[in-house]
Amino acid sequence: MELKELMSAFAETLGIEGIEVKDGICSMTIDDIPMEFTESPGGEAVIGVAVIGEPPPEKREAFYEMLLQANTQLYGTQGIALGKSPDTGEIILIGGLPFKGLELQEFCKDLDEFVSKAEEWRETVENFRPAAEEAAVRGEEAAQFMKFGGNGPGFISV
Repeated sequence: MELKELMSAFAETLGIEGIEVKDGICSMTIDDIPMEFTESPGGEAVIGVAVIGEPPPEKREAFYEMLLQANTQLYGTQGIALGKSPDTGEIILIGGLPFKGLELQEFCKDLDEFVSKAEEWRETVENFRPAAEEAAVRGEEAAQFMKFGGNGPGFISV
């Protein structure tokens, strides 16, 4: 299957109409999250990129430490990477979604999980500033707050 067919099938499951693939990129907004999907160079996966927010102006070191911990420990990202867009400076979630050998329904399920992870991380990024301010008032580091029971998706309370 080609990218347009894959993304059209996924969009249909969400009730989105008029999906276009231009210059090999399918752009859409799902739950107010801008996303782009393109076929991998080998043509065996779809690469998804979701813009999940702006880094906060305060407590940046703690913020980036939280993102790095999530990437390194994988339970916070489920193997999908968090990063900073070199073009805009925004925080992005990026991952490859293999589709070769998968049934369309299984691919759509994987894509839906990517969207869910993007929604979780958008909430984490949006909630980081209040968490950082609250942690600063209590004299704790924001990264510790997020790591041990904070709002981070996939983080386990210890």
